[in-house]
Amino acid sequence: GPLSNPTQQLSNPTQPKRGYLCMAERANLVFHNKEIDGTGMKRLISRLIDHFGMGYTSHILDQLKTLGFHQATTTSISLGIEDLLTIPSKGWLVQDAEQQSFLLEKHYYYGAVHAVEKLRQSVEIWYATSEYLKQEMNSNFRITDPSNPVYLMSFSGARGNASQVHQLVGMRGLMSDPQGQMIDLPIQSNLREGLSLTEYIISCYGARKGVVDTAMRTADAGYLTRRLVEVVQHIIVRRRDCGTIRGISVSPQN
Repeated sequence: GPLSNPTQQLSNPTQPKRGYLCMAERANLVFHNKEIDGTGMKRLISRLIDHFGMGYTSHILDQLKTLGFHQATTTSISLGIEDLLTIPSKGWLVQDAEQQSFLLEKHYYYGAVHAVEKLRQSVEIWYATSEYLKQEMNSNFRITDPSNPVYLMSFSGARGNASQVHQLVGMRGLMSDPQGQMIDLPIQSNLREGLSLTEYIISCYGARKGVVDTAMRTADAGYLTRRLVEVVQHIIVRRRDCGTIRGISVSPQN
């Protein structure tokens, strides 16, 4: 190999000292023996670009892509209803929040709390319960089954996010009414357990509104792009620097 005889390597004038460079590089090799999720992957790629530049990094990324496809094919991750692990502490957490809500209702009944304040406090109680459940969900997955497909997909950043998994195995939480205000009756069930008729009707409006809003945003973005293109269509850039002092410099490194 190229390292077997460094003197022979040095006698070639086109490749000076390459053997010694390789030795030095091999001595500085660092192995990262840990999981790499979406964020870790970004960090790795940015380090590769800093060290090797764009051209060489693209070759490494091709190998990463091949490795990824190979592993995904052999692992063959799929999603089943048994993979949705419910949180054991959910029962008493919900019970505790219900008790607080009952006390709040009592205060309101005796006139100690105003209706607006009652709604605000009720929303706070259920939001805090929902958030705590979300944190519990993460550790529950990690302790019970770290190779769970739901956990792998959402927490690696590949598909879905914590909020969607929370609706599947935690609780759906607070929903908004047609006026856009929070309904103080939260959806305590999750999609794994199934919703009651009341809960289904409450959540139906929010779900549909989400779909419509997404479609509207897409249309707005498309229309804005079209207007921006139309505005600058008659402009022809002929000079590298027009001499203005107002502006920002943009380079490929940015």
